[in-house]
Amino acid sequence: MLESRSVVAEMFIGMPVHFWVLPAAGLIAWFGLKWAEQSDKRAATLRTVTYLLLIALAVLPNGFYTLFPPSPDMPKLNREPLPNYEGRFYLDAFYVFSGWALSKVAKLKFIWNKSEKAA
Repeated sequence: MLESRSVVAEMFIGMPVHFWVLPAAGLIAWFGLKWAEQSDKRAATLRTVTYLLLIALAVLPNGFYTLFPPSPDMPKLNREPLPNYEGRFYLDAFYVFSGWALSKVAKLKFIWNKSEKAA
């Protein structure tokens, strides 16, 4: 049986590889919530779609592989240990939450600067 790395080790090893999730989540949150504020009729739908996209970005594929790991008997995996999908899932969830939070901070900063300039 093949061993996998610990959760914490997988999180640190995956940081540079999964970094793309942070700006992707930030852009999805920024534009999705911005469009939701601009549209009265579709606001609830746009917010729902935005949060569903963020959840999908956090969960797929590593959250799925955490629950249903691939078999170590697969021919491609015979020589290498399986990654710790739980660690990757935690990292993706952290990056998605951070991207959403950064989009909120950026929104508040830009709104604050606009109201300060108008005064």
